[in-house]
Amino acid sequence: MSVSDEARWLRGTYERLPNSRCAGCAGCASRCMGGLAITRTEFEAIRDYLGGTIFVPVLRSWREMAAPCEFSEPDGARCLIYPVRPLICRLFGIVEWLPCPRGRAPALVLNGPEIMKEYRRFERRSFREWMREG
Repeated sequence: MSVSDEARWLRGTYERLPNSRCAGCAGCASRCMGGLAITRTEFEAIRDYLGGTIFVPVLRSWREMAAPCEFSEPDGARCLIYPVRPLICRLFGIVEWLPCPRGRAPALVLNGPEIMKEYRRFERRSFREWMREG
């Protein structure tokens, strides 16, 4: 599967997802986890959105994988990459296994498992792993 196929599939999937009534994860980002596996397309979108050099510390232990997301504000109130957040973040609140903690979710996506099955076809790594690759 090529990166262009991946990018095309992600764009189409993003367009089909219902819009949240939230304006950028206000208050929910404290529940987000770091170290999520994302595709190259998602990595490049985040890198480009943040612009320039990005410092991401190297993980020292598996416990850091369960740390808060490196892209949430220090107080956990907002997502710093909301416009370019990865698919797994976009599914938060709209699939049954990732419920909205504030009950503000739009209609649930009923084909969430199929979306994830397709998503797993693409190579995924953590943001840190993509950064190490250069």
